Amino acid sequence: MQDSVSLQLKIETGFHDRRVAVVGLGALGNELVRLLGLHGAAEVLLVDPDKVEPSNLAKCAWFCAPGAVGRPKAEVLAELARAWFPRTDWQPVAAEIADVGWRRLQGRDVLFCGVDRDSARLEVARIATRLDLPVCDGGMNTTGAAGRVSWYPGRGGACHGCRLSAARRRELLRTWSSAAYPCGVPEEPGGWTMTPALASITAALQVHFGAIWLGRGEPQGRSVEFRLDAPLRCEEILLPLNEACPFHSAPPLRLVPVDGPFRDALGPGKEAGWEWPVCLRARCLDCRFEWSPRIRAVRLRRGGACPRCGSRRLLELETRSSICAGEPMAALEPAALGLPPEHLYSIRIGRQREETG
Repeated sequence: MQDSVSLQLKIETGFHDRRVAVVGLGALGNELVRLLGLHGAAEVLLVDPDKVEPSNLAKCAWFCAPGAVGRPKAEVLAELARAWFPRTDWQPVAAEIADVGWRRLQGRDVLFCGVDRDSARLEVARIATRLDLPVCDGGMNTTGAAGRVSWYPGRGGACHGCRLSAARRRELLRTWSSAAYPCGVPEEPGGWTMTPALASITAALQVHFGAIWLGRGEPQGRSVEFRLDAPLRCEEILLPLNEACPFHSAPPLRLVPVDGPFRDALGPGKEAGWEWPVCLRARCLDCRFEWSPRIRAVRLRRGGACPRCGSRRLLELETRSSICAGEPMAALEPAALGLPPEHLYSIRIGRQREETG
């Protein structure tokens, strides 16, 4: 009886003692911020790389504040949320989720996902399975008044990667982790077409069911799918772990911080690895200029340009996703390679690299 009373209390009080993150701060993220503030979350990390645009104002109430247009979404939301909900610690990060150091995410009670692209969802899934964090993901149908709220419990249950077809999963993984090649990635559909009401309903269901699933330590992946136009529908389905998903196929490597030169964290014969390759050398295929971007390779592929002529026709000459103890580059600190602060690295036995072109 005591356990059931304690569980009900946790659900009813929502997130008052919880440390959470909201990834994606568009219409859905705006509503999640409001609801988490009302629920009294202890700490909320706000993650989004974009700035407020005029097109956001019709669907995002927080961004209608004077002076919001042109500023980072994360900073605007943190500033306004602090004024409305001062008991919550609001922490803005104006970056893509893959550029957030894992120590900032480690130990979070849940990651609320409000992104609208499979690539970002898959990045969240990879982080969540490595750090063993639950994810409460919201999605909206672009052709009707419908949506879903999904629960991915962490390493031991289904993740977003489990739901993708093998071909789609392989395509996305190749985009972020393949060896050097001419820059460019396929256009990915995104940008939900929805009403503010649909965003509000979806976020409310995320927070409602997220509190229930988190409160009872739900180990099973599941999804609540709803439709508001005829025929009305609301049903819950179970999400099985897909054994073909690579995020669950091998024991996780030990993760450690690196706060100085890499060599200080490595023993003989060891290497430090990170999840997404960083491009260290690139060449413009038009003007032949070479430079060191020192950003994630997928970011260069998606939006990089030659700093001399502005061309988007780029070739990666060297990408790296690991540093070995005995090599000269081990004398560098992570920031010198463009890696995020407060990150965690996999330590393993050194192996021959394949990332260098």
